[in-house]
Formats: sequence, C-alpha cells, structure tokens
Amino acid sequence: MRERLVTLLLAMAALAAFYALWLRPMPSLDADAGIPRPTTAERRGSGYAGVFEWLERTGVDARSWRERYTGLTDTDLPPRGNLMILTLPGVESFRSEEFGALDKWLRRGNTLLINAALVDQPNFGAGREPEVVTEVESLTSIEFEDRKTREARLDDTPLAQRVREADARDAKKGAESETDAEEGGADDTPSFNKNFDVPEKIQLEATGPHVLLAGVRTLGLETDFESRDWSLRLPYDNFVLTLARGPNGEGALFEQRVGAGRILLSAGGTLFTNRALANDDNARLLANIVSVTVADGGAVLFDDLRQGLSASYDPQRFYTDPRLYKTVFVLLGLWLAWVLGGTRLRAPPIEVHDPSEAELVRSSGGLIARTVASWHTASAMFEHFFLGVARAVRGADRAAQWTWLERHAGILPQELDQLKKWYAAAHAMQEVPLVPLRNLLDQLERRLKS
Repeated sequence: MRERLVTLLLAMAALAAFYALWLRPMPSLDADAGIPRPTTAERRGSGYAGVFEWLERTGVDARSWRERYTGLTDTDLPPRGNLMILTLPGVESFRSEEFGALDKWLRRGNTLLINAALVDQPNFGAGREPEVVTEVESLTSIEFEDRKTREARLDDTPLAQRVREADARDAKKGAESETDAEEGGADDTPSFNKNFDVPEKIQLEATGPHVLLAGVRTLGLETDFESRDWSLRLPYDNFVLTLARGPNGEGALFEQRVGAGRILLSAGGTLFTNRALANDDNARLLANIVSVTVADGGAVLFDDLRQGLSASYDPQRFYTDPRLYKTVFVLLGLWLAWVLGGTRLRAPPIEVHDPSEAELVRSSGGLIARTVASWHTASAMFEHFFLGVARAVRGADRAAQWTWLERHAGILPQELDQLKKWYAAAHAMQEVPLVPLRNLLDQLERRLKS
C-alpha cells in the first residue's frame, strides 16, 4: 500500500512540474510574457498587426522578416526600393556581420525606418534608453544625449570647480536623505520611471515642407512611463534632416541619406503601433513613407527577429535558455525520488559453493591467528623447528642445537641473530611477527635438508 501511495504522489508531482514548465510558464521564467511586443503577429497595443493588414489590403507586399540582415541578399526582393521597419529596443541583439550587410543593402537604394523608444517609454522599452541609444549609434552613427549630459558637456566651468560643486551637492543630498529617513522618509523613486495609470500622449510637430510630410502637421506618440528629455548630438562627419520636433523643441523625427538609400529615425517607439496609428497624422506619414521609398515590386519588411520571432532554429539560443536546465534538474530530482522512495532494489542472488581445502586451511589459520597469542604460536613453531634440528644433531640439548646452527655453513649470521631475537621474544611472552618468522624457518629448514 505504501509503495502505491508513493508512486501516485510522484506521478502527480511530475504532472504538476510539466504543467508549470511547459503549459503555463511562470513569470519568473519569462518576465516579459505579458508585455505586448512590436511584432506583426501582435494584435494588442504595441503590435504591428494593424499596419501589416492595412498594407496587405492596399496591395503592398508586406513581409515579416525573421532572419539576420546577412540574408537580405539571398531573397527574391529587388535590389532596391524596399523598406525595413525596425523597432528598438528588442530582445535579440545584433551581430557584427549584420552592420556591414545592412549598410550595403541601404546604399543600393533601400530605406531603413527605425522606431526607437526614447521620447516615449512603452512597456516593452521602459528603462532601456541607454541600450536604445547604443544600438541607434551602431546602426546610424547618430548620437543622442539626455539633458543632464548635454548641460555637463556644454558647461564652461573648470573641472576642479565642477568636482567641488558635485561633492557639495552629494553631501547636501546625503544630509537631506538622512533627515527624510528620520522624519518618515520621502519617495526617492526617479520621476522618469513613473508608471502612468492611463497612457499619456506626446505630440510631435512637423517642421516644414517635405515630400514625406505631405498632409502631415502633427504626430502622436503614447507612453506608459514618464521619460527623460533626449536631444540629438551629431558627430562632426554626420548630417541629418529634422522632420518633426517634440514638446521640448528637440528633434524627434530625422532623415539621413546613406548612398542611394536613406535612414528614417523616429525617437518614438509607438509611432505606427496598433494603439497610435490612428493618432493625429501618423497613418498619413506612414503612407507617405511607403509611397516614396517602396518601388514597384518592392516590399515592406518588419524586423520581427529583433523582437523574438525567428524563422530558423537556433541551437545556441536553445542551450542557453535557463528553462532547459531547470527542466533537466526537475526530471532528475523526480527520478531520484522515485528510485529511492518508490522502488526496492533487489540484491543479486548469492550462490553458495563448498569451500576448497585451501579455503579451509586459510580460514582455520585466520581463526587461530585471531584467537591465539602470537608468542604462543611462535613457541609452537620454534618447537617444531628444533625437533628437526635435534634429529640432525642427535641430541635434545638446546644449547648444543644452537651451537650446531652457528657452525652450519648454510645459515647466515644475520639470519641466526634474527632467529635468536624472535626466540627470546616468544619465551618472554612478547609480540612476534608470525609471517616473517614462518618464512625464515621455512628457508632454514630447506637449507638444513640440502
């Protein structure tokens, strides 16, 4: 009865583990499971399903791109007149060889539209602005900086004075924090990390006449978190055209020429998502971009790979997934519990054989060695040895026997000394090594007989 109960409990535990790991993953294993990501398969707020279906209904070749940029040359697309829509941040990082392949693809006459979550902070990009800034700089060489960084860069105050002022501010801030802690504490949560109960709208203003801005006056972004103010910082060898500005007057939509192609950079990640496409003139802007950049036979590609949708099996990603090792450990633990608690290991049957003569002698000798004192056994061995010596000497006098052994040519002096030492120890009831004694007596007996 106990074995059946243990087996039932282990089976139920295995079923619960399988359900928790595969059928309903826990939030600890997939922290972004409930956040909609900007993919063509996502129909919730941050997805691109609405744009994708709209383009398909209007006759535009819209595709979900789920491969690396190195595969852009191996498709059935025309060499120029295509549009790639990329949203940052993503869950899949760029590889070094992708940057060169993307640059060649752009210079042939294609367009890259980047929607970077900087001005707005949607759920999928909250708190990841530094990562977005780094990826934008790697893709376009366009740099962004926040207000604090710009003020520090443009400050003409000597470095030593700025260091002293920073130390004073830190000391004052530390004193205030201690006071707040004594008085009940104040909320130190950064303002840019504040989560809005209802998404707020951020309006962008078009800068002026441009082929992409025909019929476009304002653009509307939606943010779930309060963000910092970001401004454009251009390297000396770069140039971009500002197409729209944010509420703070800083640029938020840019155009950059790359060979025969171009890069369109939006500092908002929600510009063409499902929830913001109908805001202001967002749809008009997208229609202008498609009509200007997509040639006959060209296609609009949505980079879904960057958001986790891959068309190919990636063994490296499979083996780096922590859920694989957690599953293996759970299965091993359940197997071990089943072996120890639900099964009985049977010992192999023992075949009993009749003991041989050598085994009987060995067992008897072991029994005697464990029960009889060594000096007593040694005395018996000496008596048996001197019986043979007495037959050779033809006398029972022990002194005469020792004298005969001393004069025998086959016995070495050191052997005779060792024999006398053990003989004295046996008669003094002291410990005697029986195995070396037996070996010595056997050697001497063989020599005496020869």
